[in-house]
Amino acid sequence: MNTASRLTFTLRLTSIAALLATLGLWLATGAHLGWTRTSKVIVRHDEITGIDFPVREKTFVAGVEILAAGTAFAAALAGTSLLSSRRRAVRA
Repeated sequence: MNTASRLTFTLRLTSIAALLATLGLWLATGAHLGWTRTSKVIVRHDEITGIDFPVREKTFVAGVEILAAGTAFAAALAGTSLLSSRRRAVRA
């Protein structure tokens, strides 16, 4: 395997890994279709007074911008691998 084909293979493999990692992160944190959240509000109930009150809890939920950025990065890597293989075909 020559250097150019090894580079193409590595770029494509990295592209697939980046896409799967992005999808995995997005799905694992809740597949939120809005913007990324770093906290969520939980309503608690006070047993003594009977009043419900909101409590903000720190959490991370990946949004669509994380999904879009990771997909764009994977597409850029895949595009680079296509350019690398095309350049090799022109030279041969």
